[in-house]
Amino acid sequence: MTGIVTGPRPDLEEVLTDRLVEFNVAASEAVRERFEPDNLRSNPLAAWALDGERLVGGCVGRTEDVWHWLTVDTMWVDASLRGTGLGRALLASVEDQARARGCRWAKLNTWDFQAPGFYGACGYDVYAREVDYPPGHVNHLMRKDL
Repeated sequence: MTGIVTGPRPDLEEVLTDRLVEFNVAASEAVRERFEPDNLRSNPLAAWALDGERLVGGCVGRTEDVWHWLTVDTMWVDASLRGTGLGRALLASVEDQARARGCRWAKLNTWDFQAPGFYGACGYDVYAREVDYPPGHVNHLMRKDL
């Protein structure tokens, strides 16, 4: 008889992950290619804005080269420099690095109190919204054709 057991089980989580990977690899050539040993790791990229030794902005991401995707993970510009074009230049630098690796698309997440308008002005489109994530806010999932 099949029963349901609750609670963390690291030993079972590993088996569960292995079973899902087996299914995905069997179902999709793109996933199969991504799970080849040489394609498992994401490749980091970054652009930094420095005033002397002081960090005044940065954009950090990673590429999944076999899938041709850039993910922008972290971006920040000092409040005194927002609206000067620095953020756009940092983002463009990371996108250019990704294009040089063959990426054709980019994606990112930004909360309503962060910069959805900025990313929209840079060509990103919202493809989904997570409402109340965190409570009282909206997380915008955005993408762009590179």
